[in-house]
Amino acid sequence: MANLNRGSNSEFGREHEALLALSSIKGIGYWTLYHIGRAGIPYSEVFGIENGEEATAVLRRFGARVEALGEWPALKDHGLSRAAEIIRGLIRRDSSLILKTDHRFPARLLDLTDPPQWIFVEGDPSVLNSNCVAAVGTREPTEEGIFLAQFVGANLRMWGVPTVSGLASGIDQVIHRWSLRMGVPTIAVLGNGLASNYPRGSQDLREAIVRSGGAIVTEYLIHDSYSAENFVRRNRLQAALGSVLIPVEWALKSGTAHTVRFALTMRRPVASLRMNSRAASDAANLPGLHTFEIPGEESEFRHFVTSAISGVAPSSPIQIDMFEQR
Repeated sequence: MANLNRGSNSEFGREHEALLALSSIKGIGYWTLYHIGRAGIPYSEVFGIENGEEATAVLRRFGARVEALGEWPALKDHGLSRAAEIIRGLIRRDSSLILKTDHRFPARLLDLTDPPQWIFVEGDPSVLNSNCVAAVGTREPTEEGIFLAQFVGANLRMWGVPTVSGLASGIDQVIHRWSLRMGVPTIAVLGNGLASNYPRGSQDLREAIVRSGGAIVTEYLIHDSYSAENFVRRNRLQAALGSVLIPVEWALKSGTAHTVRFALTMRRPVASLRMNSRAASDAANLPGLHTFEIPGEESEFRHFVTSAISGVAPSSPIQIDMFEQR
């Protein structure tokens, strides 16, 4: 009969093992496990159910697409075997699974109304508890957008704190690369699992981030692929992990706009940049948003970000319905 064990690595306890074992059973995915966690039910309690019919009923109640689990004991044995394989793989990759109930769980993520129930972290998880500058933007930047992202990057050594971005092509990768160049750790938040190679061609950058004291973070299961929904939910983690958000070259209806919305909802200061040679966009006039023209307002921008990192920058309420989710 399947039994949960703490194992030799103290970072992976019964709850971690139960979560991974359940995730290995066909029909049980991210949302089922998320809802179980949000309901406050221990994963070990669900996994410990002895009767297959009872297990089927409980899992279906939380959205699992499972057939009648007549072979429940065998499925549990298989799940434990897969969980052990996943744990060994995580250890090899210097990766962690941190549950919301763990003391290592980043406190900033608890500012969210729907915090993740767990996160996978490749690299140093302690960096997630630092004051951070989050900077995000379009995947298809113009020359001006790249200039603004590089301007942010040139200030990173002065601020001396880690950065947060999304590893996406375009502005995000500019921020990550300039973080490495300036010698500050950087955190990449994914909209897919750690084993999913997305975006393609980013593996070298991911490895450099980890080597340099940063981290790759995701709430998605190891082999989960990306989706539009995943990216929107990923954006809330970027906003939460940052002490301040800097959106670079973005539109009112875009992925970056979701990140801005999440940041303003949590009263995170938001410093948007634009070139003074361009007309202001609709996004630049949003309530609660502080927009700085570059060149011209460099000193004001630096002071705003420095104050935000120290916890004293102003933050204003926002009318959430001004943002249209897609």
